Amino acid sequence: MSIQKTKKSDFFQSFLETIEEQSKPLFLVAALCGLLIASFFAHKMWVTYREKSTQYDFSPLIEEYEAMIQAKDPEWELLLEKFEKQYEKHSSSSLLAYYLGYKVQILLHQHKHEQALAILEKMIRDLTTSPILPLYQTEQALIQLDMPNDDIRNRGLQSLKTLASDQTNIYRDTAQFYLGRYYWAIDDIESAQNIWQQLIDEQHDEKMAPSPWVQFIQDKLNLLE
Repeated sequence: MSIQKTKKSDFFQSFLETIEEQSKPLFLVAALCGLLIASFFAHKMWVTYREKSTQYDFSPLIEEYEAMIQAKDPEWELLLEKFEKQYEKHSSSSLLAYYLGYKVQILLHQHKHEQALAILEKMIRDLTTSPILPLYQTEQALIQLDMPNDDIRNRGLQSLKTLASDQTNIYRDTAQFYLGRYYWAIDDIESAQNIWQQLIDEQHDEKMAPSPWVQFIQDKLNLLE
């Protein structure tokens, strides 16, 4: 009997040791999974805090920009310095492109077109998957059209034509509007009419998000009647 008990005891001890040995890697895996989950949520909380902090600092700058537009003697250089400081402070934020967008506008107000164009080109390279990329590309084309260099102006015109004809561009109406306005400005009224009429026809059945340019275009075209 004692021999049988001993065998049973040895078997039970061996079984426990096996379970213990197998549980160690399982425990390590579980601990690692827990650490990864905790790290994920900690990172998510940090990103949320970072973005809220960026928005908190960004909002007053936007208000200053809007006020500066209405000011008699706007201090653009001072406002530009503020934007640049916030840009450095929030260098890892997803809102950096918007900081740069306002910087472009400030430089344009200062008639520094080449600097504005350089920043805008950097933004476009960084925003390859952004849904608002066509808007920045349209702005880039418009700045290029204002440059004294013929080659740059031609690139801007070609880019604007491409954006206006791209049916996948959700901001196509904006490109069509500015392309028509360009033709209107150089007295190519027929081309302006064609591109604007195309915009109006495409917007005819649009109910959810009608183009804000339609009424302006319609008023312009009515002048020709």
